[in-house]
Amino acid sequence: MPPLFFISFEQIFALLMQKPAYILDMIRVPTGKKNGYYKQILPESLVAHLLNKLIERNSLHSKDIELILGNSIGTMGNMTRYAALLSSLDIKVNSSTIDMQCGGSYQSLRLARALVTSGECDAVIFGGLESNSLAPERRYMPLDPRNRGEKHIEVADFSPYPSHSLLLAAENLGSKYSILKEDLFNWTLRSHEKACMFSKTEAYKNYVSDSLSLNRIDESIRPELSLDVLKRSASNHFTDRTNTAHYHDGVALGILVNEDYLSKYNIKPMAKVLQAFSRGIDPNNAPEGAIIAAKEILIRTELEVKDIDLFEVNESFGVKPLAFISEFGVDKEKVNVLGGNLAYGHPYAASGAMNLMHLILGLKQNNKKFGLLTAGVAGGFGMGVLIENIN
Repeated sequence: MPPLFFISFEQIFALLMQKPAYILDMIRVPTGKKNGYYKQILPESLVAHLLNKLIERNSLHSKDIELILGNSIGTMGNMTRYAALLSSLDIKVNSSTIDMQCGGSYQSLRLARALVTSGECDAVIFGGLESNSLAPERRYMPLDPRNRGEKHIEVADFSPYPSHSLLLAAENLGSKYSILKEDLFNWTLRSHEKACMFSKTEAYKNYVSDSLSLNRIDESIRPELSLDVLKRSASNHFTDRTNTAHYHDGVALGILVNEDYLSKYNIKPMAKVLQAFSRGIDPNNAPEGAIIAAKEILIRTELEVKDIDLFEVNESFGVKPLAFISEFGVDKEKVNVLGGNLAYGHPYAASGAMNLMHLILGLKQNNKKFGLLTAGVAGGFGMGVLIENIN
């Protein structure tokens, strides 16, 4: 290697990013349906509940911590700071909120990784918070060229250019991979069956914390769901309520630390973060981002699909994991082994951290090593995380 003074800034940054980052712990609340569990509970108070749990069970030293959370449909102001002030964190702790739609948790992890591997912070709490129940009503002003006379905006514009809906993008993905509606029915059933099984385990009790101590499970898990019920609920459209996951409330958090923190406090982490990737793509192909991100991560790490033990693919649309399986030829039993968003719900910015937690616990449950998490994100992003389980 050449002397340090001959290395460019980009090379120095790349060297820093080669340092490992570790996930110390993760936790979430049981997800709620819109106007369900959390119809009158601020998501910030749920964050505070989880922060206090993390601080208590990890003996966290708040002076070493920064807090970065994603949110996409919240109120004005820094919701993460509000949550921090409700918790037992020191008032000096930096707290920031970022908006990358359903990619919020991924982006918070990427920023957290940069902070801990550079030595700027010893530990960063990442994740996301979302409340569809308490999302404020917003509208464009009369002089805004985007104003279409709505009373309030139901769905954000994900591009400044004319684009089709995410529903149509999911339908196009299904057509590309010749996925049938029957395939979607079966995948939805599988998701609920596996989520129901997981909800009865000790791991679920340890990592899903009910803020009211009622031992509730995720509100949208349906143990009684059957193929007949799904078919009766289905529409004539390829993407409908039977194979999509939207309008949920939830919070999921994780702690990312560096080797210095582990050494200083003599503790063992859950997993090592090997890659945290994000790349912009055509917003009209947003659901395909899960496939694009996976390909890029495999190229960067020089790994092959056969080297990855388990996969977690965001199920905002059931077609996404099915297209992923078709593209890479992986065994479906290696994908979303604890169930996915079709069962748990999709609390947008919180989903990435929730899915990551499930991937780690799936690796531990099956005594496996490498796990890959991917998502296609509204606005046009492929995002992914590669982790190594630490037994």
